[in-house]
Amino acid sequence: MNQNNSSVFYPIARSWRLASALSLLLLSGWCSWPYASYADSPIGEHPRLYFDQTELEELRSLRDQGSRADIWKNIVTWAEWCQEQEPRKEWIPTLEDDPRYENLYDRFYAAMHDMAIVEHLALTSALSDPADDRFFEPARQWAVAASRVWRNEADNSPDASKAYAVLRIMKALAVAYDVLYDRLSEDDRQEIRETILKVGRAYHEFFQLASTAGEGYNKHHGSVDAAPFGIMALALLNEEPEVDAWLEVAISKHVDYLLPNALTPSGTSDQSSNFWASTLQYRIFFLDSLRRVTGRDLFAEFPKSLPGDIALAAVAGGQPSDLRFNENNRSVLFGPSYGQINYWSPVLIYLARHHQRPVFQHLASWDQSLGSLQRTRYVTPYREEELMFCFGPYVYIWYDPNVPTAVDNNIPLSFEFPEPEVNEAYIRSSYQLDGIVVGLKKGGLVVHAGGYPVLVDQLGVEDINDPKAAADQTTIDEEGSHATIRCVGPESAGLGQQTIELQRPGRLSIDRETNRPMTWWFSGPAEQEDNSWVWPSGTRLELVSGTVTSTTPKGFVETKIHYGGMKFADLHPFVYPTVTVEPENGRIAVLVTNPD
Repeated sequence: MNQNNSSVFYPIARSWRLASALSLLLLSGWCSWPYASYADSPIGEHPRLYFDQTELEELRSLRDQGSRADIWKNIVTWAEWCQEQEPRKEWIPTLEDDPRYENLYDRFYAAMHDMAIVEHLALTSALSDPADDRFFEPARQWAVAASRVWRNEADNSPDASKAYAVLRIMKALAVAYDVLYDRLSEDDRQEIRETILKVGRAYHEFFQLASTAGEGYNKHHGSVDAAPFGIMALALLNEEPEVDAWLEVAISKHVDYLLPNALTPSGTSDQSSNFWASTLQYRIFFLDSLRRVTGRDLFAEFPKSLPGDIALAAVAGGQPSDLRFNENNRSVLFGPSYGQINYWSPVLIYLARHHQRPVFQHLASWDQSLGSLQRTRYVTPYREEELMFCFGPYVYIWYDPNVPTAVDNNIPLSFEFPEPEVNEAYIRSSYQLDGIVVGLKKGGLVVHAGGYPVLVDQLGVEDINDPKAAADQTTIDEEGSHATIRCVGPESAGLGQQTIELQRPGRLSIDRETNRPMTWWFSGPAEQEDNSWVWPSGTRLELVSGTVTSTTPKGFVETKIHYGGMKFADLHPFVYPTVTVEPENGRIAVLVTNPD
């Protein structure tokens, strides 16, 4: 998924069959890794991917302890919802003629939907009291049903578009196999194992292609593809000899390309900061389980593999536990509706544990939905397949109560991600909820204050399908009590010098040289008072220079449309007021003030 209501699939590997000589050459190189034979590795009995039996018993004992009690409550609420859903019975075949990508998205969202339910039920069952586990039977039914349906992918020639979906549902089956293993019948185990093996064999051949999850392959997609393939191998390691080679491929893809190159030197994605979150999600899923099962610690080998500055920069607000429909920019600047704090907080929880950094725990605590299944507004128009994500039980597992929920001393309040493809700068008043957070991306501005996006440019700078050129001369001056972002442009939008100055804690001035009218939208129950807009919290946005030419209460309808033209069955399009301002003497100036 990208953050402009669509997802880009990169069909770079449709000619995936290599000459057998090349395949053997590549395989012989991969098999030289230290863990090509796992006889002496610390492989344990199931469960082993994310906890062993001793750890599982301890995790079960913590369901009513501290923050885990709240997380567990959300987990159970959504497990109850999951157990009411009917397992899928029919596979969705691939259609060759798919000009608007409807079939592709039906298949993609079907896989994501099934993955979310299979994992949420399986992990909830494992974490439940064995004497009172009402989730095992639905977890078993969903895992077996998904195995039967998605086994068809073994005969559906792999390519990059399919891999992005198929390998995720295979990961879910691997997790279910691991955590339910002792309670599954041998027939059920065989059912799940055979699906993983048959589909995995096809994708093992697909991964022989050097570019698959390597140079020339989309870095975000490569991360999301290679990690599940490795988890499939880890789940069957020491049971099926052929998966040793799978694991070596997954390790090689990470070591040779993904860990050094999938993120920028500044620690984000060169397409979208939201892809930072998903890249880290899948790094954590694979590398954490790899370390547990084999002892190989790629986190230690690549100490910069879990960067967190983009989260410190862009997380701007919280989320209640009962929120059903999310909005763009609601809690993460430049984030799509599915990529808000409930999408980022599982990563924050792991970063807090891994780095022992209280500020990550602090930001994650703003998400009151921790533990929940994540549903979205992305629903396909005819089959009504829904995009969903399962992170809740992982949050429960990863949460470290020994890391305080606090703000670290001497933590930065300004951040720059200078790569031309990224070209983002952020300044914030503090790490207090509802403070001022400002993001500038290629000259486009988002201002969050008092808990709402109060100014969001309509420049389209977040559209990764139509990437914009970087603004010139972007700099940040940080002086403690205040910080300033400056840039020039983008010229294509009629913008010259821009100066955004934050006087901490609560005064932000924006000065923009422009020869054209500018339009922005805002969220929340603001009342207009002449040339000012005031929110109930006391946050105020005042137009200092320029003339308001129109205020349109329903000026921006934000709904989900694929870049290929398909309109999703968005269950809750959001409608926002827009403000259009004519420059005065070649400039537009705005003042935002926020109560201390």
